[in-house]
Amino acid sequence: MAILALLCENFPPRPPDIRISQLQLTILIHAANIGFMVMFSAVVAPTVFKVLSQKAAGAYLRKLFPRMFMFGFITSSCAALAALADSHSPNATISALVALGFLGNAFMLTPQINKYRDALLAGDTAAKAMFGRLHLVSVSVFLVQLLASGYIVITAYLSS
Repeated sequence: MAILALLCENFPPRPPDIRISQLQLTILIHAANIGFMVMFSAVVAPTVFKVLSQKAAGAYLRKLFPRMFMFGFITSSCAALAALADSHSPNATISALVALGFLGNAFMLTPQINKYRDALLAGDTAAKAMFGRLHLVSVSVFLVQLLASGYIVITAYLSS
Protein backbone atom coordinates (compact mmCIF):
# COMPACT_ATOMS: atom_id res chain seq x y z
CA MET A 1 0.00 0.00 0.00
CA ALA A 2 2.85 2.39 0.79
CA ILE A 3 4.32 1.80 -2.66
CA LEU A 4 0.97 2.59 -4.31
CA ALA A 5 0.65 5.80 -2.27
CA LEU A 6 4.18 6.78 -3.23
CA LEU A 7 3.47 6.17 -6.93
CA CYS A 8 0.17 8.07 -6.80
CA GLU A 9 1.72 11.01 -4.98
CA ASN A 10 3.23 12.32 -8.20
CA PHE A 11 0.43 11.27 -10.52
CA PRO A 12 -0.73 12.99 -12.54
CA PRO A 13 2.50 14.93 -12.90
CA ARG A 14 2.15 18.53 -11.78
CA PRO A 15 3.43 21.34 -13.94
CA PRO A 16 6.32 23.24 -12.45
CA ASP A 17 5.38 26.15 -10.23
CA ILE A 18 6.13 29.10 -12.49
CA ARG A 19 5.90 32.52 -10.94
CA ILE A 20 7.06 35.85 -12.19
CA SER A 21 8.03 38.84 -10.13
CA GLN A 22 6.23 42.16 -10.25
CA LEU A 23 9.26 43.58 -12.07
CA GLN A 24 8.99 40.87 -14.71
CA LEU A 25 5.27 41.62 -15.01
CA THR A 26 6.06 45.31 -15.55
CA ILE A 27 8.51 44.40 -18.29
CA LEU A 28 6.06 41.98 -19.91
CA ILE A 29 3.30 44.60 -19.94
CA HIS A 30 5.58 47.20 -21.53
CA ALA A 31 6.69 44.66 -24.14
CA ALA A 32 3.00 44.08 -24.92
CA ASN A 33 2.47 47.86 -25.10
CA ILE A 34 5.26 48.09 -27.64
CA GLY A 35 3.58 45.34 -29.64
CA PHE A 36 0.15 46.93 -29.80
CA MET A 37 1.56 50.40 -30.45
CA VAL A 38 3.78 49.25 -33.32
CA MET A 39 0.96 47.11 -34.72
CA PHE A 40 -1.37 50.09 -34.71
CA SER A 41 1.16 52.50 -36.22
CA ALA A 42 2.65 50.19 -38.83
CA VAL A 43 -0.36 48.08 -39.81
CA VAL A 44 -3.78 49.29 -38.66
CA ALA A 45 -3.65 53.02 -39.39
CA PRO A 46 -2.06 52.77 -42.87
CA THR A 47 -4.39 49.93 -43.87
CA VAL A 48 -7.50 51.81 -42.76
CA PHE A 49 -6.68 54.68 -45.11
CA LYS A 50 -5.94 52.31 -48.01
CA VAL A 51 -9.04 50.16 -47.63
CA LEU A 52 -11.77 52.53 -46.43
CA SER A 53 -13.03 55.79 -47.86
CA GLN A 54 -11.82 58.91 -46.09
CA LYS A 55 -15.21 59.33 -44.39
CA ALA A 56 -15.38 55.69 -43.27
CA ALA A 57 -11.74 55.74 -42.12
CA GLY A 58 -12.40 58.83 -40.05
CA ALA A 59 -15.48 57.29 -38.44
CA TYR A 60 -13.60 54.05 -37.70
CA LEU A 61 -10.57 55.79 -36.19
CA ARG A 62 -12.78 58.01 -34.01
CA LYS A 63 -14.09 54.81 -32.40
CA LEU A 64 -10.73 53.04 -32.33
CA PHE A 65 -8.49 55.76 -30.86
CA PRO A 66 -10.30 56.24 -27.53
CA ARG A 67 -10.50 52.48 -27.02
CA MET A 68 -6.83 52.01 -27.86
CA PHE A 69 -5.82 54.84 -25.53
CA MET A 70 -7.93 53.39 -22.70
CA PHE A 71 -6.39 49.96 -23.27
CA GLY A 72 -2.94 51.56 -23.04
CA PHE A 73 -3.97 53.42 -19.89
CA ILE A 74 -5.14 50.20 -18.22
CA THR A 75 -2.06 48.19 -19.19
CA SER A 76 0.35 50.95 -18.22
CA SER A 77 -1.45 51.50 -14.92
CA CYS A 78 -1.10 47.78 -14.18
CA ALA A 79 2.62 48.04 -14.99
CA ALA A 80 2.92 51.03 -12.63
CA LEU A 81 1.20 49.14 -9.82
CA ALA A 82 3.37 46.06 -10.39
CA ALA A 83 6.54 48.16 -10.34
CA LEU A 84 5.34 49.96 -7.23
CA ALA A 85 4.64 46.63 -5.50
CA ASP A 86 8.19 45.59 -6.37
CA SER A 87 9.52 48.86 -4.92
CA HIS A 88 10.98 49.77 -8.29
CA SER A 89 10.11 53.45 -8.31
CA PRO A 90 11.81 54.43 -11.62
CA ASN A 91 9.69 51.91 -13.54
CA ALA A 92 6.61 52.85 -11.51
CA THR A 93 7.11 56.52 -12.35
CA ILE A 94 7.74 55.87 -16.04
CA SER A 95 4.75 53.52 -16.23
CA ALA A 96 2.49 56.06 -14.51
CA LEU A 97 3.61 58.80 -16.90
CA VAL A 98 2.94 56.51 -19.87
CA ALA A 99 -0.54 55.81 -18.43
CA LEU A 100 -1.20 59.54 -17.99
CA GLY A 101 -0.13 60.11 -21.59
CA PHE A 102 -2.80 57.68 -22.75
CA LEU A 103 -5.40 59.49 -20.63
CA GLY A 104 -4.32 62.87 -21.99
CA ASN A 105 -4.53 61.59 -25.53
CA ALA A 106 -7.96 60.04 -24.95
CA PHE A 107 -9.69 62.84 -23.08
CA MET A 108 -7.86 66.04 -23.98
CA LEU A 109 -6.16 65.77 -27.36
CA THR A 110 -8.47 63.46 -29.32
CA PRO A 111 -11.67 65.49 -28.72
CA GLN A 112 -9.86 68.67 -29.78
CA ILE A 113 -8.34 66.98 -32.82
CA ASN A 114 -11.81 65.77 -33.83
CA LYS A 115 -13.27 69.26 -33.30
CA TYR A 116 -10.71 70.91 -35.57
CA ARG A 117 -10.94 68.10 -38.13
CA ASP A 118 -14.72 68.62 -38.31
CA ALA A 119 -14.21 72.37 -38.72
CA LEU A 120 -11.66 71.75 -41.46
CA LEU A 121 -14.04 69.40 -43.30
CA ALA A 122 -16.77 72.04 -42.96
CA GLY A 123 -14.56 74.49 -44.82
CA ASP A 124 -12.81 76.35 -42.00
CA THR A 125 -9.30 76.69 -43.44
CA ALA A 126 -8.01 78.27 -40.22
CA ALA A 127 -8.69 74.97 -38.43
CA LYS A 128 -6.06 73.21 -40.54
CA ALA A 129 -3.10 74.62 -38.63
CA MET A 130 -4.55 73.81 -35.22
CA PHE A 131 -5.54 70.31 -36.34
CA GLY A 132 -1.99 69.75 -37.59
CA ARG A 133 -0.43 71.00 -34.33
CA LEU A 134 -2.70 68.91 -32.12
CA HIS A 135 -2.19 65.83 -34.27
CA LEU A 136 1.58 66.34 -34.04
CA VAL A 137 1.36 66.61 -30.25
CA SER A 138 -0.74 63.44 -30.09
CA VAL A 139 1.69 61.51 -32.29
CA SER A 140 4.63 62.86 -30.26
CA VAL A 141 3.06 61.71 -26.98
CA PHE A 142 2.48 58.29 -28.53
CA LEU A 143 6.10 58.11 -29.71
CA VAL A 144 7.44 59.14 -26.28
CA GLN A 145 5.25 56.45 -24.69
CA LEU A 146 6.64 53.88 -27.12
CA LEU A 147 10.19 54.96 -26.32
CA ALA A 148 9.49 54.88 -22.57
CA SER A 149 8.16 51.33 -22.82
CA GLY A 150 11.22 50.43 -24.87
CA TYR A 151 13.47 51.97 -22.24
CA ILE A 152 11.94 49.80 -19.50
CA VAL A 153 12.27 46.62 -21.56
CA ILE A 154 15.81 47.34 -22.76
CA THR A 155 17.19 48.43 -19.37
CA ALA A 156 15.69 45.31 -17.78
CA TYR A 157 17.32 43.14 -20.43
CA LEU A 158 20.69 44.84 -20.03
CA SER A 159 20.59 44.58 -16.24
CA SER A 160 19.83 40.85 -16.24
